[in-house]
Amino acid sequence: MNPRNGSRVPRVQSGERGQALVMVLVVLVGLLAAAALTIDMGNLYYSYTELLSATQAAAKAGGQAIPNWAITSPTTVADNYSGSTAAGALYNINPNLNITSVTVNYACVSTTTYPNLGLPPCSTYNAAAGSVNAIQVTEKASVPTFFAKFFGVTKLDISATATASASGGGAIPYNVMMVLDTTASMGSGSDTGCVKGSSGALSPEGCAQNGVQTLLSYLAPCATSLASCGSNPPVDQVGLMVFPGLCSDTTTGVTTATCAAATTLTDTTANPTYAPDDWACPAVNPPIAKYNNNPAYLILGFQNDYRTSDAAALNTSSKLFKTVGAGTNSCGMPTPGGEGTFYAGAITAASNYLYANHRNNVQDVMILLSDGNATASATQMGGTVTSYSPTAECQQAVAAADSAKGAPYNILIYSISYGSETSGCTAGDTLTPCQTMSGIASLPLSTYFFSVPQTVNGKTSTVCSGAVPITQLDQVFTTIAGDLESSRLIPNSVF
Repeated sequence: MNPRNGSRVPRVQSGERGQALVMVLVVLVGLLAAAALTIDMGNLYYSYTELLSATQAAAKAGGQAIPNWAITSPTTVADNYSGSTAAGALYNINPNLNITSVTVNYACVSTTTYPNLGLPPCSTYNAAAGSVNAIQVTEKASVPTFFAKFFGVTKLDISATATASASGGGAIPYNVMMVLDTTASMGSGSDTGCVKGSSGALSPEGCAQNGVQTLLSYLAPCATSLASCGSNPPVDQVGLMVFPGLCSDTTTGVTTATCAAATTLTDTTANPTYAPDDWACPAVNPPIAKYNNNPAYLILGFQNDYRTSDAAALNTSSKLFKTVGAGTNSCGMPTPGGEGTFYAGAITAASNYLYANHRNNVQDVMILLSDGNATASATQMGGTVTSYSPTAECQQAVAAADSAKGAPYNILIYSISYGSETSGCTAGDTLTPCQTMSGIASLPLSTYFFSVPQTVNGKTSTVCSGAVPITQLDQVFTTIAGDLESSRLIPNSVF
């Protein structure tokens, strides 16, 4: 027997000690790789959710700012919410995100192609951007790694995209009362700054009626899921008042300028005899009443047949369209004149009507348009009821609007100054017509107050200070339609 044979096994075992060390290193590398994959990928996912959240916030904030583009650039607002310190972010900075770029783009997404998204109308809020109703924000970021850096991967790149409608997306219900000036000056001459197709320049009243048509084109008469509104509950209802008002009572049904004496003010019942004069085609001058003789300001109570569905064109057979026909098919209420401008009575009547017909979870809105200067004479303010004074008529208008904006009415008031003067109002007033129209509007004025010039007989009126800088009347109504509802996220694929 060879005595050396017994030593073979220990020698072999001694030779495997280096192999075990290699195996441990291999296992450690594998564990490190697994940790890198688990921890770094988990951090990557968490970082992506933060980036997506910031991107969505940026898109919604930018969309909300689109109607007020002239005040603040939506791109700047989106940057502020993006999380990028380089872009001057204010609200969504995440320490583990290094935002490398923020890209903001705008588009006009077709409301016809995507009717169920409830998109606002496309509008030119900014000349360089063109017609838009949506914003898309794309953010890119680099995320530092923990364990993957040992394998030469020091950062991972991610990106997120979010798209939002301009303010105006959705279909929040509204009760809207239009209050239009039909004094004689609104029918005087043509506004060469307001041209509609081949019909040429419209009268100031025709331009105002055309603007109302623009608004009706974008409001929602019924739920978007319905093929036809029919008798279904309305979403957005629209009524119409005018000033000066009509005779509030008649027993003969004969059109006459002589109105019966009244004992109370602010009649809000549509006159069954004279109101049809305004939606006849062609319309005829209705009899009007003095401001202190309880005129009926209401031409039409709330309507939702202005379109037969959310996707339909304007219903030219509806009384509301006929009243604001702007000359189409010889329709459109006239400007009878005979009384000067006085706002307070119509504002109070509109407030009372909105309050009496309020619906739960519905916002009440008043849109008042006037070109005038509250200078109704003492004779025109006459009558048997004396709640209104022929002096300080502008201050009475602002006081009536302040009451409407406060509890229990809580009405949003859009004021459209259409050629108002920068001086005037009756004796005893401390306000100008521009200041009056500004005081009627809800705050902030950068949202609710508009001043549009008239160009009649070669003379262009002054634009009131502090108003939203839009000088086309139909564009004002487009902006109001967009402003009525909030921005919301929409699919990226529609952009």
